[in-house]
Amino acid sequence: MPTVTIDDRLVEVPAGTTLIDAGLEIGVQIPHYCYHQRLSVVGQCRMCLVKVEGMGKLQAGCSTQVMKDGMVVRTDTPEVKEAQRAMMEFLLVNHPLDCPICDQAGECALQDYSFKHGMATSRARFDDKRIYPGRERIPLGPTVVLNMNRCIQCTRCVRFTAEVAKTGEIGFLQRGARAEIGTFPGRELDNDLSTCVVDICPVGALTSTRFRFAERVWYLDKKPSLCTGCDVGCNITLEHRRGQIKRYKPRHNPDVNDYWMCDYGRSTFERYGELPRLQSPRQVKDGQTGAVSWDDALDAFHHRLRGRVEGAVVFLGSGFLTTEEAYLLGKLADQVGSPHRALYVEPSKPYHIPNLHGGVTGVDAAPNRRGAELAGMAARDGGVTAASLLAQGAGDVGVLVVADSDFGAAAHDAETVALLRRARTLIVLGWADTPLAKAADLALPVATHAEKDGTFVNVQRRVQRFRQAFPSGGESLPMVEVLASVLRRFDPSWKASTAGEVFDLMAAELPAFAGLSWKGVPPTGVALRELEPVAVG
Repeated sequence: MPTVTIDDRLVEVPAGTTLIDAGLEIGVQIPHYCYHQRLSVVGQCRMCLVKVEGMGKLQAGCSTQVMKDGMVVRTDTPEVKEAQRAMMEFLLVNHPLDCPICDQAGECALQDYSFKHGMATSRARFDDKRIYPGRERIPLGPTVVLNMNRCIQCTRCVRFTAEVAKTGEIGFLQRGARAEIGTFPGRELDNDLSTCVVDICPVGALTSTRFRFAERVWYLDKKPSLCTGCDVGCNITLEHRRGQIKRYKPRHNPDVNDYWMCDYGRSTFERYGELPRLQSPRQVKDGQTGAVSWDDALDAFHHRLRGRVEGAVVFLGSGFLTTEEAYLLGKLADQVGSPHRALYVEPSKPYHIPNLHGGVTGVDAAPNRRGAELAGMAARDGGVTAASLLAQGAGDVGVLVVADSDFGAAAHDAETVALLRRARTLIVLGWADTPLAKAADLALPVATHAEKDGTFVNVQRRVQRFRQAFPSGGESLPMVEVLASVLRRFDPSWKASTAGEVFDLMAAELPAFAGLSWKGVPPTGVALRELEPVAVG
């Protein structure tokens, strides 16, 4: 591979690497607006001009590639700095001074570069600024709002819809100094990936209707996590303030979602605010429903499993379980000798997320069906299925343990709840106080995915790890801790009680996870080995 020296720092990169990307490898940021790693190069903003030895003029870092050894590049010469100042002055001539009321403030490239590369004063007369009357707060579609006065015409949004989403709704209208972006007549920006144009817009021209005026970004605590909308397993940054999730943004993972995520996935955190929260353990005793302590609730859970008189013990899980939770549920089923390990997952509208390898398409409306099945929540010989349980009811079931109070629309359907309520004892674990949880003999509050650690296995059979973003509210506990406490009542020698400990135990036992460890799962995940199907007896 050729080498290039940028500001006296030597780096080896693949042939064809742009100077912008080569600089990022060694921590040299070449300012840019129009360039994006997944979009075509247009060299439009001219902010990335650099000095290349042997070339008479400044070169654009976005379109200049490293093709041979020995290239020497300077980004800090007086000539380069003057070019950057000139471009910033040009871009700010017509830009409104509305940072205090702009949603992009705090994460705006124009704002940042004006401090780093701009001038403290302007030679432009403020009454001569170009404006676009009537082009403020214009909905381009259901998810994106346009403020044309802030646009710097980098064309990222135009190229995204043409090259990534391949829907082509956005284009340039008018010409010259009056050029503006907009949707073509009779069309609106309404594809599955439409909010991605907000992510890549370097200024406040495009804003999200979902996040618009919701919070100032500098107040947000940002944690890496995973989307739970489907089984693509998009890597996200979960942004919250004091435990209240404000938005999901895509986090780069070239093997899964690349730089993108769908609009549906961005909305999935809203259910945490829409559904009532199960706050504390609740038990029906002597015909009365009341709150109980965790010790009493866990004792009751253990007693109901161990002391059943007639009827089968059935475990119903969902694709929202982490791999570790599914493994522990399977261990509980082993303790009571139950082959009934049903897993309910609703089908999803196919969501296709592009990446460099052709993209990933989600088909389940939950993130972890494959992980749950591999970990032990798969029906044994003679075991009931989720479909039969929901269709025919639990009339012959002695104890039904439902390990997700919000496993799907059925958990809110009165008829389905009545069918499950036919079990002699109904135990429900979950974060939401759904009609199913209200009908339970014993309801146990557990953490949402934002409040716990765990792993999901996506449609590619890639295991990905996520960590707790903030502590649980109320008396909720991670489900791993709850199930481990019940297992310990069956087997006092049981020790694993955290997601990491359970994962390592699972990896030592199950062939699909062999050779893995909790700490050894990389940030981008790791693909599981394909194994021959094994009959489960």
